[in-house]
Amino acid sequence: MGITSSFCCTDRSGTRRKSQPLSSCYVDFHKPAEATQQGGAQARLFRLLPVAGNNSKGRRPLGSGGPEWLGKDVTSSFNEVDFYNEILHMRRLLQQDPPLQPVLPKLGQQVKEEDLSQTGPWGIVDFMVSYHGLARSCTCSWVADGRERQRVADLLVFRSPFEGLARPRMLHLELGPRSLALQARHENQISTGILARQEGIFVDGFLSPPESISSEGPTLDLRGWSWGDNTQRRAKRLPLQRMQLSQALSSLLDLRAAIAEERFWPSEDSFVPARPGARGADAFLHNFLCAAEYSELALLAFVCELSRLLRACEEVPVPQKWVQSSLALLVEAGVAPPRRGPIQPETWVTSRVKIQILGWSKSSLSLPGSTTQDERQDNELPWQIYQHHVGRVLWESARLYFHSFCAEEWVKFTVQLCEVSKGGSSLLGTAELSSFGACESRTLKLHKGDTPLTNSMGRPTQVVVTLKFLPLPEPSNFTGLWQAQVERAEHVEVGADSLCVMLTATSRQHSMSHRTREVPNAAEVSWNEEFEFPIIPVGKEAASGQRLLEALGQPTKSITQEALTESMGLKGGLARHLPPLVFEEGKKEDPRAASAGQVAFIAELRSGWYEPRCGLLDNNY
Repeated sequence: MGITSSFCCTDRSGTRRKSQPLSSCYVDFHKPAEATQQGGAQARLFRLLPVAGNNSKGRRPLGSGGPEWLGKDVTSSFNEVDFYNEILHMRRLLQQDPPLQPVLPKLGQQVKEEDLSQTGPWGIVDFMVSYHGLARSCTCSWVADGRERQRVADLLVFRSPFEGLARPRMLHLELGPRSLALQARHENQISTGILARQEGIFVDGFLSPPESISSEGPTLDLRGWSWGDNTQRRAKRLPLQRMQLSQALSSLLDLRAAIAEERFWPSEDSFVPARPGARGADAFLHNFLCAAEYSELALLAFVCELSRLLRACEEVPVPQKWVQSSLALLVEAGVAPPRRGPIQPETWVTSRVKIQILGWSKSSLSLPGSTTQDERQDNELPWQIYQHHVGRVLWESARLYFHSFCAEEWVKFTVQLCEVSKGGSSLLGTAELSSFGACESRTLKLHKGDTPLTNSMGRPTQVVVTLKFLPLPEPSNFTGLWQAQVERAEHVEVGADSLCVMLTATSRQHSMSHRTREVPNAAEVSWNEEFEFPIIPVGKEAASGQRLLEALGQPTKSITQEALTESMGLKGGLARHLPPLVFEEGKKEDPRAASAGQVAFIAELRSGWYEPRCGLLDNNY
């Protein structure tokens, strides 16, 4: 099996590429192709391994030098072949094409060069998965119901988005309009935003999730998770689709596992003695970032990429009808970032954060030269809803950063014990901790409202929590962090399937929450999980605000420190546009208020992109 093409664009001739014979760009793969990570995706993916060695003409076959390849069954990708071929032809005309070129679209569907040269940029193409062609008659192997199965199929071949990641974590979001939106009409941006929220953004899959999200056991492929057969995959998506977007993003950035693995495999650098003035910090932290620092840099990288994606959507010359497409957010979850060394931590993290848009089975590519006025009007609303969904992911990411990594102190910790069943989760009891020292263990009695929570024997239900403050070495964006360890729950009334604890830290205007894994219910349950709640140095709100604004693509060179500090305050521009997160079980935001806040945020964001002033700051600065 292999990829064949009618054109090869691997050689340049001046500013143009010169076609080569078909045999020079034939890529052959090992048989059979084995199923790989799913991440909740409905279509099964197969890893394709290029055959090593030389071909008959003495040239090394393309793709055997290190790139990783994935195949997707054509039968589960209705209408995607035409879409990807048009995009690939567009890349060739833009001289951005990958090394393999499949058969071009049919006459009348081809991208014309004048459609690209006279209508402005198509930067959104850079965010699409790198499609390389069609591999025909591939033998595919997978395991279902404990049995190995094989069949022959045609595969769409992609450059693997997991390439370069030791253990990729991928949040797979389904966004874009559905049938309801295609029939609706809008009046203004607010009503369109409300319609977009009604359409919803669903979590369609989670690859290598944290422990707080239940998953199947690991397969022989140690980098991912197997989601079983079709019935199991559909069942696994149900609890994911009930997740709020803010919870999904928070789970994506739960990168404690990456740090834990570095500690588990110590090196000589891990035991370097603490430097003078390190304030007793752990020796490991002098060489590697902690989980909170890694999460902060990864979230900033996601905000930056999402800003670029939203801006690229606005620069597309004609409205598109991209129905039920997908957005994949990927991050490295197996390696801790180095604090010191030849590569800066920001550069290291940014290179391991990716955003890909994919899933075009119900979509079509609209071009200026081949789109009528009626088609443009018909595409206007779906395209606005798609941009609203991208803007919502950006808005949620920005306010997650504002509330999680911009606090000077944490005033109160709230512990919520929740029972989890097949129908969802519900709150059992709550306890608060408002006074705490540098290192102490507390036994907190839970209350449901004003009533103490007890078991059938009359014993009070309680949770044991340990708090410890850990200073961080320089250079760091944080002065230190609170390590909160949720140890166990005692005297719990048995009744639910499993239990989990949600731990939330709050200040005057910020809040940050973590969730433990689910454990089977018992009279006494144990978690022993540690969570980190970082704090910035006092008086450094301006530095945190500047990092966020720069990630959002806003001009900050001419902004004074006083303006940045004012914007981060209780009544400032950022605080006004990024309301508090909702972490309470079963509580949801008002869709009209949330849509109005998101529309205002994106409007101010655009003013900073296209005007000299920073739209997210007050006008008097």
